[in-house]
Amino acid sequence: MNLIVKLRRSFRTLVILLATFCLASIIISAYYLYTGYKQEMALVETTAEAACEDLKLLPYRSLELKTAKPIDPSKTDPTVLLFVESQYSQLGQDIIAILESSRFQYHMVITPAKGDIPPLTDNGRGKYTIVIYENILKYASMDSWNRELLEKYCVEYSVSIIGFHKANENSSPSTKLKGLPLHLYNNVALKDCVVNPQSPLLRITKAPRVEKGPLPGEDWTVFQFNHSTYQPVLLTELQTSRPPPAALPRAALYATVIQDLGLHDGIQRVLFGNNLTFWLHKLIFIDAISFLSGKKLTLSLDRYILVDIDDIFVGKEGTRMNINDVKALLETQNLLRTQVANFTFNLGFSGKFYHTGTEEEDEGDDLLLRSVDEFWWFPHMWSHMQPHLFHNESSLVEQMILNKEFAIEHGIPTGMGYAVAPHHSGVYPVHIQLYEAWKKVWHIRVTSTEEYPHLKPARYRRGFIHNGIMVLPRQTCGLFTHTIFYKEYPGGPQELDKSIRGGELFLTILLNPVGIFF
Repeated sequence: MNLIVKLRRSFRTLVILLATFCLASIIISAYYLYTGYKQEMALVETTAEAACEDLKLLPYRSLELKTAKPIDPSKTDPTVLLFVESQYSQLGQDIIAILESSRFQYHMVITPAKGDIPPLTDNGRGKYTIVIYENILKYASMDSWNRELLEKYCVEYSVSIIGFHKANENSSPSTKLKGLPLHLYNNVALKDCVVNPQSPLLRITKAPRVEKGPLPGEDWTVFQFNHSTYQPVLLTELQTSRPPPAALPRAALYATVIQDLGLHDGIQRVLFGNNLTFWLHKLIFIDAISFLSGKKLTLSLDRYILVDIDDIFVGKEGTRMNINDVKALLETQNLLRTQVANFTFNLGFSGKFYHTGTEEEDEGDDLLLRSVDEFWWFPHMWSHMQPHLFHNESSLVEQMILNKEFAIEHGIPTGMGYAVAPHHSGVYPVHIQLYEAWKKVWHIRVTSTEEYPHLKPARYRRGFIHNGIMVLPRQTCGLFTHTIFYKEYPGGPQELDKSIRGGELFLTILLNPVGIFF
């Protein structure tokens, strides 16, 4: 009996010791896990370079750098498989616009309910190098058969996936992405984002890059993960003005764009916690396509930009350039030359309107001509008449000779071989007399127009050659003779700012290696 009691006491003591040891182990492990996490998410204050020198950056510093799974683009054709919600969905249209502007081939499929997928191979070769889902939840909720087919294809042919999640009022506060160690927290208001300088996919996007202030909208999604395959690309802070989802773990920074390095299941992915409205998302999206395609679908980093300023000397009194305007033009040109080698404004002149403004504006005309060697010049018709209104070639020649005589008198170069017609008249549809007169008077070799084959959408514009004259596709920056005042810009100044910060003008420069603007 005493032996049994002793054994019971010994066993109880052993259990207590084991429990104490386990509890101590848990506490120690939790401590090191917590401190390790804190180290992994350590923030270091640095000074930004270039335009951000006056900002304090908070770049993400990873404790352990992981290497992405190698991509072999030789097994697939350079084509994107794009799953969209509908033919007219906004995000789908934005993705298509970028693919088409970049001249990337794609095949669009409206995402079916069960996740059916088109044939992925042809004679043993992969048909697609990247798969893009407008709604990543449609990928996650595919039936097991189709998802297994798609993921097997991705692994075997080294194909990657890009996905977006745009939360709405019906989105649950948090979502577990099926089959992946990843949680999504929805409808979060964010601010002060920073690009992770250690992200391997960055190419056009520069890091560290900080965007101060609130991010547009309050429908952002942030990602939480517990696997080393994930690396944040874009990190942000929570806005304090709006409470976050109750289930969202507390952290210094939250990832709204992440890269899956393929260490979990052999498939690389890039996931966005919103659409492409935010300008940094556009840059990262283009970088993701380049990286995940093994540089098969990539844009050159070189840009050639020509800015035409039409209608020099043209305009009503009170709207023309004075001395201060000309000085500002020269200062702007010098400023741009610090970023764009040899940048020079190209001025299109109509000589008939010289000295037809106020006294201050006439002085501006004189300063322009005293600075003639600082700019490039091209003829823009003597009286700013539209060439298609001239039905015979001799009348056009007469007008051009007047403008050429004005140029010679004032030392304006006449041998550039480039001209632009007022309102692009006569360039396309072709007015034969215009081309003949250009060649006779100015020896024109190159012109440009925004009208071929259609004005909109701009990404469809192309060039052509007629009568030995090359016609280049021209872009617009939204500034015209009648929109010269910032506060009076159509739709308000915010419309111009939107075009610059991720809108049409931003994308035009981003996606066109050669840009001719007016």
